[in-house]
Amino acid sequence: MVDELSALHSSNTWDLVPLPPGKTTVGCRWIYIVKVGPDGNIDRLKARLVVKEYTQIYGLDYGDTFSPVAKMSSIRLFLSIAAIHHWPLYQLDIKNAFLHGELQEEVYMKQPPGFVAQGESNLVCCLRRSLYGLKQSPRAWFGRFSSAVLQFGMARSEANHSVFYSHSSSDKCIYLVVYVDDIVITENDQKGIQRLKQHLFHHFQTKDLGKLKYFLGIEVAQSRQGILIS
Repeated sequence: MVDELSALHSSNTWDLVPLPPGKTTVGCRWIYIVKVGPDGNIDRLKARLVVKEYTQIYGLDYGDTFSPVAKMSSIRLFLSIAAIHHWPLYQLDIKNAFLHGELQEEVYMKQPPGFVAQGESNLVCCLRRSLYGLKQSPRAWFGRFSSAVLQFGMARSEANHSVFYSHSSSDKCIYLVVYVDDIVITENDQKGIQRLKQHLFHHFQTKDLGKLKYFLGIEVAQSRQGILIS
């Protein structure tokens, strides 16, 4: 919980302020997650601060909530293209992805249980960035991520807004698909993909997981002979 709270403070997720007249607060709670690796073994334990979304009021502290999600058919097509062309597949993970989303609404939250600021128990958290559990968090995060990828020079697929691509005049290609905070990239432009990774590292806390092995229940084996998907 201490690590999670440190991450929240380092990203300036909220400011402690008095609750303005006429405003209401949303609650929050801690949840505990067991991360499991592709082999089924426990990878790590994680605590996460989550907003009680059922305390939000439409039109007061949230509005539009829709966020694109990659379709499984698009993901399979994405992997098939890489397999046909013998292109490598790489995976990136955005740490605390929703914390990067910038809120457009004015949201006030109660201080986290067990971590109420000493001598400031009468103050509330005025959220500057999104948190897990907020109804608008997926939309805020995807908007921030899309802006960063488009800034790099990639285009967004009109058929599936979770797929981005870049084609150069020298027949160099980069394709990217994002599913919440998991990113898969394939390409025939090694220098371009390194620039893309550095661009994402600059904008987000990004972990390079290397070559893709497991994604949304799909196992991927890559070798010099090609790509096996199961």
